[in-house]
Amino acid sequence: MKTDISYARVKTDQQSADSYSNRKSSKHRQEMTMIADAMAMTETVRTILDAPCGVGRASIWLAQQGYQVAGIDLGDAALARAAKEAADAGVVVSFEKQDLFNLSYQDVSFDAALCFRLLHHFESPQLQSRLVHEICRLSGRYVIISTISPVSITSMRRRIRYWLSAKPIKQYPVSITRLDSMFAVAGFEPHGRVKRSALLHSLQLHVYRRK
Repeated sequence: MKTDISYARVKTDQQSADSYSNRKSSKHRQEMTMIADAMAMTETVRTILDAPCGVGRASIWLAQQGYQVAGIDLGDAALARAAKEAADAGVVVSFEKQDLFNLSYQDVSFDAALCFRLLHHFESPQLQSRLVHEICRLSGRYVIISTISPVSITSMRRRIRYWLSAKPIKQYPVSITRLDSMFAVAGFEPHGRVKRSALLHSLQLHVYRRK
């Protein structure tokens, strides 16, 4: 089991950043709807950290809803694309290059933190716990985090394919029990989950609240 931090998914080059930015509009709308449903479960949130922000899709949408948003990422090309997209959209977002495992922000610097499409890239439970702890450290009220469902049809297919062909699994599911445990250690409790079939949809979105 790998316990080192992999940065293979960081959008450091223009081609990968542009490719991620130009994903299907229907998929983008679906994901923003999930984030909207999660934010509807929160109260008195003004400042949000989007970590990682990638090319700024969620950061821009949140800014359009009136939130004060800071987006962080390690990919220079992704950050450049995010800044351009935000300017084109006419919104203000503070984009900054930072490593999620070594953030410079002080404790509870934000009302809420969004961690979308990241946790499932780490196989190591130790790295998963480190990520959750760091995100929780920065949030004074809520953390919104996505996971891959271990009982989804897609996850089961990936496991079967691995057993048959040893093809590496690149997206690692996390059970709700495991997720709740990691957040409990960081002082957070379950607050809600976006209603979505865990069998039919791999991507799930959870809301945690500081105790």
